[in-house]
Amino acid sequence: MKISIVLLSYNNFEETTKGCFESLVRDPDFGRWEVIVVDNGSEDDTAGQLGLLQAAYPSVLFLFNKSNLGFAGGINTGIRRAGGDVVVLLNSDTVCPEGMIRRLAVYCEKDETLGMIGPVSNAAGNEQAIYTNSTDFYGKIREGLEYANSGGQATLDAYRLDFCCVAIARKAIEKTGLLDEGFGLGYYEDFDYSLRVKEKGFRLCVAEDVFIYHRGSAAFGRLPCEARQLLRRNKRRIVEKHGTTTVFPHTRECNLSILAQYAEKKGRGDAVSPYRILNRLEHALHDRPKNWVKRWRYLQRVRAVTRQLDVD
Repeated sequence: MKISIVLLSYNNFEETTKGCFESLVRDPDFGRWEVIVVDNGSEDDTAGQLGLLQAAYPSVLFLFNKSNLGFAGGINTGIRRAGGDVVVLLNSDTVCPEGMIRRLAVYCEKDETLGMIGPVSNAAGNEQAIYTNSTDFYGKIREGLEYANSGGQATLDAYRLDFCCVAIARKAIEKTGLLDEGFGLGYYEDFDYSLRVKEKGFRLCVAEDVFIYHRGSAAFGRLPCEARQLLRRNKRRIVEKHGTTTVFPHTRECNLSILAQYAEKKGRGDAVSPYRILNRLEHALHDRPKNWVKRWRYLQRVRAVTRQLDVD
């Protein structure tokens, strides 16, 4: 199985891309991967810093877009050059602990029905989000790895996947095509691609034994007004493409979906990690709605699934 990694970089080299790239280099499998770094028209010294890495790592392919093509455009630049059986997309504000990339990618080789699979993470807006109590980088890494290593291999179905880190099977790319560049600078292109992959008959899953650290909001954190405008515009684009019945589930709903799947597994007599269940329940309790009526209804559902899981 050949693994291609597409790392998209845009500005803030020291804060983001440097740490992500270094985490890849530290992995024992680094020399076996096809690594493609795409600079998406950075406006600071990022391109120069990447040029230094290019000289130090001749086996890595560095691509430099002349302008910012948006998230989808930048990723497509890399996918077009990727030759792997599995293509792993990475945001520059992620850090990949050793062994996690291979754990993630190997699922695509094992399951013919799997189109895309994502890791669990400390920062995600869907089923991939787990609870971390630490406020510092190393603490979140430690807690994330404890989750991943507590219970062995396990995949659970997802409605959509966050593209901070995702492994896509080559067969899914061939049938689905590239990301839609009509989403501009970013937001919802991963949602759109998730729906498109499912429309082609593939499954989307979360790998519970794979953790990737995600800083989150590195690109748009300094532009809240522009980010809100992009969110509204691109959400309308999703509805236009996939219909007015398209569901936009909150993270808490996604987490409840994971707990329900664990309950189903336990009902069948399958082994389920108590640590992961307790973590997901902790996540549920920390993600309660602010409105007291919605909170009461939500907690009733949490209690119901807790009883199904036979957890005190």
